[in-house]
Amino acid sequence: MLRCRAAALLAPSDAVITGCSAAAVRGLELVGSHAPVELILPGNPLFGLRDGVHVRRTSRGSIDSEPWHEIRLATSPRLALDILTNTRLHISLPRVVGYLDALLRAGEVDAAELEVYLKGRRDSGIVRAKKAFRLADPRSESIPESELRVWLAVAGLEPDVQLEVFDAQGVFAGRLDLAFPEQKLAVEYDGEWHGEGDQPRHDEARRAAIQALGWRFVIVTKAELYSAPKAVVATVRGALSRESAPRGQPRPGRARPVS
Repeated sequence: MLRCRAAALLAPSDAVITGCSAAAVRGLELVGSHAPVELILPGNPLFGLRDGVHVRRTSRGSIDSEPWHEIRLATSPRLALDILTNTRLHISLPRVVGYLDALLRAGEVDAAELEVYLKGRRDSGIVRAKKAFRLADPRSESIPESELRVWLAVAGLEPDVQLEVFDAQGVFAGRLDLAFPEQKLAVEYDGEWHGEGDQPRHDEARRAAIQALGWRFVIVTKAELYSAPKAVVATVRGALSRESAPRGQPRPGRARPVS
């Protein structure tokens, strides 16, 4: 917020704070405090590059926005559009979908309204924006969880999201981040907080109860997701293939066991 206020003092009065910066102003922190302030400027005003500011320019008429301090703030549909279409920041498709999931989950953006907003637009990056919209699912509970789901989806593996598991008596055993019910394979992201306090004990107890019902787990860490996402996909695919391989046939790969 402080960095956005500083940018507002420097930028032309018709500049619009947008993207993840506008989301932060509206109370939803998608990026860290040192991320560049995202501005979109109509036409080609004399506003040079500055450290800590990412500037986009547009000649496509007015920018949907409202007054904010000395400049303007993008509306919720507009900030979502700019997040989805901004390829200059080199943000991966899975991460962009994660941002959109968070916006939808928080109620900052309405899915039906955004679908109408994207329809018929010809902005640069609109093809990726529409693809990201199709992949969005606000049930994912964190951006990394969304990224993991999207890496699997673009590889042709489409898990159920937040699947609840019950035993034969109908007693709730736990909920799974991502799941392939037919193969009884669960895929879960363990961020750094899963190693804190009592969380490891809670995770172990929940997973043991679900494993007792015949489920298997592939656990993905932060390092694995961000350093080798294609290897993660291969591990999941291998685990699914082992379950579906005919008896007597070799079963490729080995899913990483629960630690």
